[in-house]
Amino acid sequence: MSGKGCSKSGRKHTPITSEKQRGFMGAELARKETGKSGKTDMSKAELSRHLKESKGKDLPKRSKKK
Repeated sequence: MSGKGCSKSGRKHTPITSEKQRGFMGAELARKETGKSGKTDMSKAELSRHLKESKGKDLPKRSKKK
């Protein structure tokens, strides 16, 4: 795999592309911080990194379907 992955797992980096995804990632991070099981297998560090990366960007309400 070329390029930097999201974590040690080497998964492809997928940035947040919409406000809906940002909200989901924020809620997922909150669940992880309270100790509840989340809907994804992403770590707290990965979720934080994604949210920090999208901070301050003007994102559409929903991402476009291809």
